[in-house]
Amino acid sequence: MTTTGTALHFKGYMLQMLAERGELWDHEIAGAVMRDYGLAGAYWHGTIRLLLTDLFSGGLIDEVETTVDPDKSFGKEKILFKFRLTDFGRERMAQSGLMTGVNA
Repeated sequence: MTTTGTALHFKGYMLQMLAERGELWDHEIAGAVMRDYGLAGAYWHGTIRLLLTDLFSGGLIDEVETTVDPDKSFGKEKILFKFRLTDFGRERMAQSGLMTGVNA
């Protein structure tokens, strides 16, 4: 990542992660954010998933695949989503300075 997790808001960090790594599952994004920001627990996992929903509804990211995997969702059967950055998301990142130094 071009910026450390603690120097950037969650949404910007997630967008940079998708710009650099390509398609990622929501649990992969949540795990990375929680690790890099020193967070733990179901509350933060749910909060990050909610933020991903917000990015999706704003057209910044797109859903490319879904699955149900209890091993990846704290033992509960939840729908998991794989996301990618949209062209609009890249444009907004460039406009806001989030693309600076990103290997996208």
